[in-house]
Amino acid sequence: MSASMSATAELAVALAENPGAIIEEVARAHKVTTRAVVEALPAGMRRFAPGSTFIQAMQDIGTWGDVTLIVHTDDGIMEFGGPVPAGKVARGYYNVPGSKGFHGHLRHERCAGLAFVERPFMGRPSASILFFNVDGGIMFKVFVGRDENRELKAGQLEKFRALADALGAKPQA
Repeated sequence: MSASMSATAELAVALAENPGAIIEEVARAHKVTTRAVVEALPAGMRRFAPGSTFIQAMQDIGTWGDVTLIVHTDDGIMEFGGPVPAGKVARGYYNVPGSKGFHGHLRHERCAGLAFVERPFMGRPSASILFFNVDGGIMFKVFVGRDENRELKAGQLEKFRALADALGAKPQA
């Protein structure tokens, strides 16, 4: 890449060449936020919805069945596989009920946007919703589940796309 190429253009070229790269690693290598990395993915691979749709998205995900929820920090990658119960807002948090499986208290008001991402990952199609915080980082990701043949679950993929449409998710320039 030429010295005159902008950082944004370099990022777009890198992702066009390898759209399945690990988002957090690309962000670190290019010294940008994870949101900037997702915005630089090819337009057909990502659509964005406003952070105000957090609750609607989480309640819809609560109807999907088993998914994979990932939290990726500098200290590790935590994965949860199973259903994500629909929650409700109380005391300033989006509260996910339960004492087993995925449960807890999410600071929904820090959500600045959602990205619906369909891209190859490790040689296979993937579909995920990335929840961005106000700092441009990823709060967590919810991935469409896979069937016994490791293919995306068709019913969940339909729900994923329908939710993106319902939330008015659009490509971002």
